[in-house]
Amino acid sequence: MTPATGTIAGPTYDVVLSDNGPTFYDNTVVGEWPNYYPFEMKGRVESYSTSWYSGSGTSHIAVIVLGTYDLDYASAKLTNTAGYSLYRTYSSATFTASFYYPFLDDADGGPRSTLTMRWHYKFLGGGGY
Repeated sequence: MTPATGTIAGPTYDVVLSDNGPTFYDNTVVGEWPNYYPFEMKGRVESYSTSWYSGSGTSHIAVIVLGTYDLDYASAKLTNTAGYSLYRTYSSATFTASFYYPFLDDADGGPRSTLTMRWHYKFLGGGGY
């Protein structure tokens, strides 16, 4: 597995996962030896039924040269091409949720859906260790 990096913008660090439905799955690993941090996103939309998603990350990241970061928030956003949008934020790096999906799902001819999860970190300090 090749380590991946998140997006760095000043004093923040973002890890973003995304996939199209009706079944969602994406993962990545952030960091460099010896500090690896796995992130995973799963979910599914079901036609006119209870649907779900789950995200798994970490509350703290140490990135060599850059420094250490703590989780500010995590978020999940589900959209579809019919204009539907569901957005929720979490204070924990690991979360799960159920929701009612009021459309046919992608596999049944419904609008194309996309699930995007973001873990947003704030810089604590350090670097160069």
